[in-house]
This record gives sequence, structure tokens and C-alpha cells, in this order.
Amino acid sequence: MLALGPAMNKLEFPTTVEAMTPAWLTQVLREDGVLGEGVVVAFSAEPLGVGVGFMSALRRLTLQCEGAAEGMPGTLIAKLPPSDPGARTIDEAFNFYEKEVGFYQQLASTTPVRAPRAHYAAFDAASRDFVLLLEDMAPSVIGDQLTGLSFAQAAMAVDALACVHARWWGDPALDQMDWLIPVNGVEFNRLCGIVPQCWPAVLDFVGAAMPPAAKAAGERLATAMSAMLDEAYARPRTMAHGDYRADNMFFRPGCEVAPFAVADWQIIFKGNGIFDLAYLLTGSLDVEMRRARERELLALYHGRLVAEGVKGYSLEDCLDDYRFWVMLGLAWPVVAIGTLDTANPRGVALFRAWIERALAAIVDWKAWEMLPAA
Repeated sequence: MLALGPAMNKLEFPTTVEAMTPAWLTQVLREDGVLGEGVVVAFSAEPLGVGVGFMSALRRLTLQCEGAAEGMPGTLIAKLPPSDPGARTIDEAFNFYEKEVGFYQQLASTTPVRAPRAHYAAFDAASRDFVLLLEDMAPSVIGDQLTGLSFAQAAMAVDALACVHARWWGDPALDQMDWLIPVNGVEFNRLCGIVPQCWPAVLDFVGAAMPPAAKAAGERLATAMSAMLDEAYARPRTMAHGDYRADNMFFRPGCEVAPFAVADWQIIFKGNGIFDLAYLLTGSLDVEMRRARERELLALYHGRLVAEGVKGYSLEDCLDDYRFWVMLGLAWPVVAIGTLDTANPRGVALFRAWIERALAAIVDWKAWEMLPAA
């Protein structure tokens, strides 16, 4: 079992809020050093992120404590296994839950972007159950992928992303983490079968709004996934977040200490970091915003990489990687739509906006030119 904390591997952990107890929370928070000699005597839980998180269940815990140390948080976020069996199946294919625990255990402390502090993190390989007790980032404002980021928000996110990528750029330490999968590994290569299966659902979902050139590109991508993933791994490598989108970002205007933070580190991988940049700009900006400010944001990203010490990587290299990922990145909304829960209205609206933005970017960049020759 992966676990965070000096004695955490001695604790069995709950996988539902109903299974949590004040005694368990007391032990965990004392072990983390935030509770002191205090006691959690009661707590309440409310659902969080309905229509936002798809791979886990989120609950805000409001704690009632006695004798707590100064600075003890009054609320925490519990991240737990989802009830949706489809989400559990996706985790089995892509190892999401172990990766997020691994991030907090081995990478968070040296990754130069604010992430919610983990008071407890554990994963059991046999059951694939997990639990995270995370810092509540309120009163920060969560980004809204459906509405799209403002330019100021996007610039903040891009700047932070470049710092993360620069920190792990070409770092051999990533190769020592066997739980951190490469972009062309077995897990990602499962997309080679999944994308063709999901593509018909995308055609039905988008209908007549599908640009003919993008339709042809999507059909070619469905048969070229393996070659594209190998090409992705051959490009400069770092640690990629894997789900760098507005809904996973926290903004706190006016806060000088931590105006920006990023959550959901369950999809991190070893590979070309420009995936994150293309995923952000073609998924979390509305089309007109992207078209108007995209080049500016790409230059901002590259400039920060260079400022943070990345060498031998030109702006032209960056643009080539970006164009490549505009094409290959289509696989992600394709899979999302192919496994869409139509009972989630916001999810349906979000995926519609995402696919329309992704298709527009493919057309704008003529990204099909990055596909291998037929």
C-alpha cells in the first residue's frame, strides 16, 4: 500500500464518508501534526464538485474539534473512490488513483506550483481503493471550463505550467518511479482500441457541426494512435499533469502568497509536457479567446521555460510540439464523449464545448498535417 505519513501504512482507511469516524480523523490529523492533542468529536459532509469531477467522489468535511492546535483547518476535502463502475474501470486501465497518491508522496514537495496539501493519502493495490484528505482551498475561486478562462487566468495557468515542466524537464529521477507511466506505455496504448470505439459516438454527438476536415482527421487519428504515442514519447520529456483544465484550478485574486493552485494529479505521466499546454488552450478557452491570444500565451510559456533554465528548445520546437498535440489531444475528448454519463447535464454541456473547441483548433492549425502519412 502506498501511503503518506510516518505511520500511515499501519492504518486501515475508509473508502466512503459513511465509513469515516471522528476517531479515525483524530488519528490521521494528529499524525499529520495539525491537530495537536485535540480531538475530532464530530463532522458533517456535503457533496462537492457535482458535474465537475468524473473520476472520484468529493466531499467537504466540516470538523467539530475540541482542544485543537492553532491553525487547525475547520474543513477538509475528502477524495474517495467513485460509485460509478465505469470510472473504476478507467482507473484499472490508467492507474489514476495510485498516481495521485504517488504524486503527493514523492513529487508534490518539489513541484513548483501550489497544490492542495494532503493531510492523508493512501492507496491499496489489491482493491484499488484510495482516500485523500486534502486542504480545502476556499475561498479561492474554482475555474470554469464550460465558461472558459479569462486571459488573465489563462496567463497565470500557463506561467505556472512552464515552471512545473521546467522543474522536471529531462530529469532522470522520473524514470525511477515505476508508477509514473510513460505516454507510450501499455496504459496509454489502450487508447489505440478505445478511440476507434468512441469515434462513432462523437460523430453522433457533434452531428452536422463537425467540420469535414476535422472529421477526416479524427478518422485518421483513430488508426494512427500507436504511432502518434511513440512520436509523443520521442519528443522532449518532463512530468505532465495530464488533466490541466480550468475545473482543476483555483484562483485567489489579490492573494500574494498563493494566487493560483492546481488539483487532480491523478493523470500525471512521463512525456512531452506540451500536451498540458494544448489541453489547456484548446479545452479551457473559448474559441475566439484562443484565436485572439493563443500565440501570446505560447510565447509566454516558452519564455518562462527558458527563464527557468531549459536549454536547446526553441520557440519553433515548442510550436511544433503544440501543433502535434492539438491533433493527438483530440483523443481525450473523444474518449470522454464515448463514455459520457448523459444524466450529468453539466458534463454533457462541458464535453460539447470541449469537442467543439478541440475541432476548431485542429482546423485552425491544420493539425492533420502532423499525422503519419497514410
